[in-house]
Amino acid sequence: MEFDQIKEALAPFPELESPSFIQGMLIGLICGDNDIEETVWVKKLIEEAQIKKVKESFLIALHDMFQETNKGLNGSGFELVLCLPDEEDNVVARAAMLGHLCEGVLYGLGLVGRLQDAEESISKEVRELINDFGDIAQIDIEALAQAKELGDAEESDLMQLVEFVRIGVMMINEELNPTQAAPIMTDDMHDSDTLH
Repeated sequence: MEFDQIKEALAPFPELESPSFIQGMLIGLICGDNDIEETVWVKKLIEEAQIKKVKESFLIALHDMFQETNKGLNGSGFELVLCLPDEEDNVVARAAMLGHLCEGVLYGLGLVGRLQDAEESISKEVRELINDFGDIAQIDIEALAQAKELGDAEESDLMQLVEFVRIGVMMINEELNPTQAAPIMTDDMHDSDTLH
């Protein structure tokens, strides 16, 4: 799920904002409704952007994003990869896309009605995370771009913020879609099942 490849596939549809926003919206939808199907998400995207005609490359890019994001959120480990520009890209562009991703997450949660019931049904920690995502979505890119020097400190801050968002997304998903973890089998358990 390369950012630039997805960006190229989305290029004919400026209404879709960015690959990061699209993935954020998908994350919000999956967190809000874990049973959401790929076709439902694609249909929502096409409707939201009022797209009349799509190319196969567009659908393939969306398919890859859906598969990888769903696996990252619901897989066995913390495998979620966020669709952001490469680390070689400048800090300002990456910060802008992180803002888009957070905006997308909130948008997706809103589409499935999970923000409306946030007060009653969501823990204080997750409500705070959602508020934090709202703050990150409003990141002041112009001020960042006008900063005299962007060095290692800003780079480090951004990387920490990206990891905060990644872990935050996993926490939101876990709260809204609690999983029944399989019991961990030890050697002792296997031995007790054996007939002597």
